[in-house]
Amino acid sequence: MPAHLLWFQGGRVSDLRSDTGERLLPVIQKESDHPCFECAKCCTYIALEIENPTTNAEIDQIIWYLYHRDVEVFVDWDSVWHVLFRTRCENLTSAGLCGVYERRPAICKDFDWRECEQRYTPEDGPPDKHAWVTAGDFAAWFEKQRPKAWAGYQAHLAKIHATGEDAETLRVKNAAAKAKSKPRTLKRGRAK
Repeated sequence: MPAHLLWFQGGRVSDLRSDTGERLLPVIQKESDHPCFECAKCCTYIALEIENPTTNAEIDQIIWYLYHRDVEVFVDWDSVWHVLFRTRCENLTSAGLCGVYERRPAICKDFDWRECEQRYTPEDGPPDKHAWVTAGDFAAWFEKQRPKAWAGYQAHLAKIHATGEDAETLRVKNAAAKAKSKPRTLKRGRAK
């Protein structure tokens, strides 16, 4: 059988070899009735869970993420925050197939195509609770949804820019000032 043809044995792609014994990848095409036909969206990004921003540093970090090209932040319907990097898997073939399918990572193997955001319909609603592509969109949302936290963040930025100190130096100084203002307790329970 020519090596360029797809050959299945027991529901798996057979191990095709060239005349010299080199392993060949079979030429495969998705059938038009396959649920992932002409898609492969799941192979074009990485999403990592991040903390719900509650501190100035965490708000700052999200804005920093969104200043970068092909980076997004979203909150899923379980209220879990994620940073998303639009980056194509190096093993995704031009035909939209996995070039390492037989030894793909567990995260790929465990992915359920029925939960793919491409399958959402208008009746389902959007795939995410909130999603931001730009820092401006995030800032506008944050200011509206968490006005006190946003005001605190703005004051934090103003203080950083007024003193010319970086955020980490300012954070350490503030923590040290707070620690000095609290009474220290000896082991016997008497304050110094």
